[in-house]
Parts: sequence; C-alpha cells; structure tokens
Amino acid sequence: MTGGSLLLTLRQIDICLGLYENEQLSDSGMTFAQVFLLNEIFSMDAPCVCSTELCERVGFARSSISRTLKELRKNGYVRMRMDQADNRKKRVLLTPKAYAARGSVQEYMENLNRCLVREIPEGSLEGIESTLQTILDNIQQETLRRPT
Repeated sequence: MTGGSLLLTLRQIDICLGLYENEQLSDSGMTFAQVFLLNEIFSMDAPCVCSTELCERVGFARSSISRTLKELRKNGYVRMRMDQADNRKKRVLLTPKAYAARGSVQEYMENLNRCLVREIPEGSLEGIESTLQTILDNIQQETLRRPT
C-alpha cells in the first residue's frame, strides 16, 4: 500500500465510522463524542472527575471536551461543579440518567470495537494499534491544533 492509498483508506474508514455512528446512535439522541466521553468517565470509576483529567486521558482539545460536556449537561447526563480546592477546575458528576444509559453506552462501544477488529488475528492487533499511533503522532507533530 502506498502513502496515497493509505490516506484514501484512512479517509474511507473515517466516513464509514461516521455512517456507523449515525445509524447506531440515531435512536439514542447522543453523538459519538457524547457516548465516547460518557464511556471514558464510566471507566474512570470515580464519583466525579476533573474535566482536565478527561482532556489528558483522551488526548482531545479542551474546547472539544467542554463542548461535549456542555451537550451532556444540557441533555441531563452530567452535572458540573467547581472544585472546592481549586476554583479554576470543574468537576463532572454523572446523573441518574447517565447511570441508566451506562449499559447501552458500554454495549455500543463494545459492539463498535468488535466490528472494527472482526477477522483480524489477535496477534496482529498490537502491531496495527502501534502503527496507527505512529501515524497519529506523525500528523500531530505537523499540526498546531490537536484533534477535536
């Protein structure tokens, strides 16, 4: 595969992921970013998390995390409160609505992961993940902004 072919394949994957997300999440009223972020918060297994911790954990820009948290708050999945020790930090608290959606959020992420790795030999996944991380690192070195 040449570099041009790789770029085309990555673009096609991006488009197909978008279509998959739209089809699978249409009934939930949530976007992939919201489901992804909720899943990350669930996996942190803490009563509340700092939005800065989320940025560091997922590697997304603060503005992207803030925008997604704003939508989650608007839709009743999270509440925000100021950190008592440091008023500059915001704490994210999951609501009962988020906990009620936990099963479907985790199921969606598991189904997506299964779909992505179907028919890929277990021994190949580590190499693929490493190669994709190298591609991401390469492009991030060339950009001023981080992924949103």
